[in-house]
Amino acid sequence: MILAGLLTGCATSSFEIIKKQGLTTEVKVVPDRILLECEKQTNSDDADAYGFLMYVLDSNNTGACFVQTNVLDKRSCDRRLHQIGKILKTGKSIFIGGVGDLTSPPTFEKTLHHFHLRGTFPSNGQNLQFMVIANEIGFLLRRFFGR
Repeated sequence: MILAGLLTGCATSSFEIIKKQGLTTEVKVVPDRILLECEKQTNSDDADAYGFLMYVLDSNNTGACFVQTNVLDKRSCDRRLHQIGKILKTGKSIFIGGVGDLTSPPTFEKTLHHFHLRGTFPSNGQNLQFMVIANEIGFLLRRFFGR
């Protein structure tokens, strides 16, 4: 289970892959290495279609993308930003679980992402399906089930 490992682990780094098992990956990161975004889905027939994206600045200072693959309406996506924002504001260590691989070499892309306190960095071409996020004091949000 992803959550079991999310609330454990110790690291001094501001980004660390703490567990890789099969297709699941868990990372530990400090809050200012996370960028949240609701992206308008222009290829959808629905005018109110948005995708939730979370960029994580890795140890190479490139942005890996955790994606929630289901389409959300603007209100739902904004609510997701607000809920995860609370987790980021109340925690010093953030644990993110997803499906995918962050161990392959990055491919530097032209897309740039601005991390408020860190600066602007390129995307690395690595995408994971977002599953869960938590902080060290126990605030948790799952992809489909909320808190």
